[in-house]
Amino acid sequence: MPTLNGRVGHLEARVAAARGPDHCRACGLRHVRPLTMAIVRGLFRIRGGTATPSPRTDPLCLCDCCTADPGDRRFAHLSHGLPIDGDAA
Repeated sequence: MPTLNGRVGHLEARVAAARGPDHCRACGLRHVRPLTMAIVRGLFRIRGGTATPSPRTDPLCLCDCCTADPGDRRFAHLSHGLPIDGDAA
């Protein structure tokens, strides 16, 4: 009979595989890279030229894999509504 840790590990592996390579294995959130125009529009609440409400983006990964680069860290913090380090505004 498999142990509980083995079963949980198996389930986590299946969920990570279902999300795809663009999601973090540690937290499950989407990686900052590749950065698409849809993500940028969602971060800055820019409309796409239609009468629809401003798009929103899901929170991005805040793990070390995505926040090592200062630019990527800023985008990740924006997606969570956190202040950007060194931002005077």
